[in-house]
Amino acid sequence: MILDLTRQLGADCKQQELALSKGVLTLASAIIPTVQFLNKDARKTKANLYYAAVAKAGSNKSRVGKLDRLLLPIHQKIRDDEAFRKSMRPSNAPRIPSKNVLVSGNITRARVIEHLVANGEVPLVIIDSEMDSITTSMQVDQGGFRAELRKAYHHEFISSSKKTDDELLEVHSPHLSILVTGTFDQAVKYLFPVTDGFASRHLFDVNMAPSEFSKYEVASKVSPELTYSIWSSHFLRMWEYYQNDNLLVTFSQEQIDLLNTMGSGWEEELKEEEADNSTDFLYRHILMVLKVATVLTALRCYFENTLSESVTCDAEDFSFALEIVQDSYEDAQTLLALMPKSKEYKVEMTEVGTRLYELLPAKFTTAEAYPFGKRCNISDRQTRAYLKRFCALERLTRVGKGLYEKLN
Repeated sequence: MILDLTRQLGADCKQQELALSKGVLTLASAIIPTVQFLNKDARKTKANLYYAAVAKAGSNKSRVGKLDRLLLPIHQKIRDDEAFRKSMRPSNAPRIPSKNVLVSGNITRARVIEHLVANGEVPLVIIDSEMDSITTSMQVDQGGFRAELRKAYHHEFISSSKKTDDELLEVHSPHLSILVTGTFDQAVKYLFPVTDGFASRHLFDVNMAPSEFSKYEVASKVSPELTYSIWSSHFLRMWEYYQNDNLLVTFSQEQIDLLNTMGSGWEEELKEEEADNSTDFLYRHILMVLKVATVLTALRCYFENTLSESVTCDAEDFSFALEIVQDSYEDAQTLLALMPKSKEYKVEMTEVGTRLYELLPAKFTTAEAYPFGKRCNISDRQTRAYLKRFCALERLTRVGKGLYEKLN
């Protein structure tokens, strides 16, 4: 269902299908605050997602940024309701925060908190096609809201106390989703510092392959505009469908076993590679599997009209959630390996990298690459970083655990 939607929106390869799927699921996660699952501590957890799509200019990442159209009917309905509410208030009445659905990254900390307080169970999505906007806002002196975004991901208590009018704003269970796109240099600034936990709360799609000219063709039979119109109507009805009903999504023991196996495999891989990046990405991506699976279950229940108090996740939905998050985790590892130690943000083949690539055989393991790295006077850790760089540039593909194959 989701993959069919992405194809109708123009996805013509697996990478684009997954990139758009992550965006669709992120926006869907915003409109189902009453749909939850139990985390490993048996605490009810909302399925809200954060998503960052990183790609070179001209690589069609705008398709992800345009997904905001899926929420436009909800956005307009809330705007109309708020306009009517304000028209009925006395002109001298105290100002109260306004509900809103779609907000750009160009926003202050105070305003973010006001929206979270006002919205309650109304969807709130920070969406921006240029990461620069939100990066600038998050770094403003005394006005940055990076901490609030970290708390909102886990729907933790957020408050703000102002001296003016002795104003106190509190939100006890915020529901927020984020969808941003940008180039690599924008992503570096948006995610830095990686160690504060903000970056690890994101689903990722990273495509650093060189952009290629795509030939123009006669329009397909299914117009993207028609697709947006149909699906935005579904999103509106789905939001209304879950407004007054709580749904708890549960998982079978087999699904939990698959989840644990994947997490253990990732952890062992990090130990084998002596990776110096934070395990936050591992732990939070495991949680994301349950979040994504919960969103997919909510979509299925809506379309099949089978709402009840508790539903077990379908095997097909759980499998797709694993695929989505596995792809995101691999992209996150690639991005971390590319994050610069200085202010040089270019991702390209260096002289050492070119030499190492030329020495590598057509198919090899990580261990087999180390001797070639030594011939280039680089350490094993640097060799592993170059392998991930080659994958980002689509010069290599990872065909198995610690197994690579050349693409060129």
